[in-house]
Amino acid sequence: MRKIRLLFMVSLLLSGMFCNSCKKSDSEDTPVTPPGVGEFVGSITVHSQADTMLTYFLENNFNRITGSLELYTDEDIDFNKYLTNLTSVVGSVKLYKIRNTDLSFLSKVTRITGDLQISACPGLTSLAGLSKLDTLSNNLIIENNPKLKNLNGIGQIKSITNITVTNNAVLQSLEGLGSLTSIVSGLSIGENPALTSLNGLTSLDSIKANVYVYNDALLSTLEGLNTLKRIDGTLTLSGLPALSGLLALNALNDTITSISISECNSLANLDGLNNLPHIKKDLRLINCVSLKNLQGIEKIDSIGGTIELNNLAAFNSFNGTTALKYIRKDLRIVECNALNSLAGLAKLDTIYGDFIIDGNLGLVNLNGVDGLKGVKGKMQILNNDKLTSLNGLEPLKTISGNIDIYYNSMLTSYCALKPSKFGGIAYIGFNNYNPTWTQIMAGSCSE
Repeated sequence: MRKIRLLFMVSLLLSGMFCNSCKKSDSEDTPVTPPGVGEFVGSITVHSQADTMLTYFLENNFNRITGSLELYTDEDIDFNKYLTNLTSVVGSVKLYKIRNTDLSFLSKVTRITGDLQISACPGLTSLAGLSKLDTLSNNLIIENNPKLKNLNGIGQIKSITNITVTNNAVLQSLEGLGSLTSIVSGLSIGENPALTSLNGLTSLDSIKANVYVYNDALLSTLEGLNTLKRIDGTLTLSGLPALSGLLALNALNDTITSISISECNSLANLDGLNNLPHIKKDLRLINCVSLKNLQGIEKIDSIGGTIELNNLAAFNSFNGTTALKYIRKDLRIVECNALNSLAGLAKLDTIYGDFIIDGNLGLVNLNGVDGLKGVKGKMQILNNDKLTSLNGLEPLKTISGNIDIYYNSMLTSYCALKPSKFGGIAYIGFNNYNPTWTQIMAGSCSE
């Protein structure tokens, strides 16, 4: 019995030693690297004269910030006095409503690893002071600065994640970004009423996400993008009434995801996209009153998504689509009232989605799709007031979805439409002549 009790006590002692050892190991902290000489760890945020962070930064001879620098004040503060030694920020720099006319208080800064955001600074006329900045790892945001005319002074930045330049009332160009060769993500330029070109991006080679240029009333050209060879995302041009051409995009020679152009009322064609070999997804052209044709995309033989032509008052031919053979989703032609046929689509072989022709008031027939053999989705022919026949659809052998033919007030002949493979239901009504599908197939196809 004594031996059992002794063994029990020894086991308790051993288990206690083991547990104490575990607790000691678990409680040990990971060593923390102390701040380096001149390094301020944490964010400096200033809202008023009463904030003491700038004084603390100056009195302790800091020259680096591991954190953010955020100046959110319109009070008259001499930032040059406090930040005279600042050389880098491992974080973001955000300037909001400061009264400075330039950014000379950042004249020694070479590196910002977060965003540089300059917003609503009422007296800012220049970015002078950023001439030593050669590294900006994240986003450049320039917005709501009423006196800023260009971006001169911003230094030697070669690569950046995003650029957003919006609502700067007198901004005329992007001069100052001449060293930039690549944008890792996107470019967004909008609501700059005095901007006339994109001059300043003279070394830019690639943009690896989306380009969005919108609501810049005086932007007449895309000059400045002349060296741009690739856009890996979508090119969106919207609300640019003075834009008269895309010739500045002539260096684009790689595939692009999508192109969307809307409310660009001086644009007559797509010249400038002549070296573009492929569009991975969609081509959408909407509400461009002067666009006459698709001249400029002669090299493209396949569209990976949808072609949408919508409310193009002057569009009168598919000139420019001479190589186009496949549309991987839909072809939508809506309210193109100057169009009288589909001439220009002679090589189109297959539409893998829907084929929709709706509200084209000048369309007389469907001649031009001489090689169209298949529509894998539905086909809709609606509201075309001058359409008298379906002539042009004779080559069409396969329609996999439904056929809707409605509200074509002069349509009397369906004889061209006799697919050998039809997988849907034909709905025909409210035209000048409305035969059943059985009648059409039996030969009673016209009146």
